[in-house]
Amino acid sequence: MSERLDIIEKIKKIPYRNFEILDDLIKIIKKIIEGKREIMYSDIINLIIREGYLGENYKQIIIWCNYKIRLGKYFVEI
Repeated sequence: MSERLDIIEKIKKIPYRNFEILDDLIKIIKKIIEGKREIMYSDIINLIIREGYLGENYKQIIIWCNYKIRLGKYFVEI
C-alpha cells in the first residue's frame, strides 16, 4: 500500500520538475488554439504525441496529465 502512495506522490510532483517543458508546450498550444477555448490536459498529451517528443520528461508529463484527467480535472490549472 505504501508503494502505491509513493507512486502517487511522485506523479503529483511531476509538473514541478518539468515546469519549463510544460510551459513551452502550453505556449505552443496557445498559439494553435488562438484563445478560442481553454487549454485541456488532453491537448498537452496530443501535442506530445503528434510532434513525436520523446524522453522521460515527456512521458512523465503524459502520466501527470492522465492523472489530472482521472481526477476529473480537464482544463489546465497552472
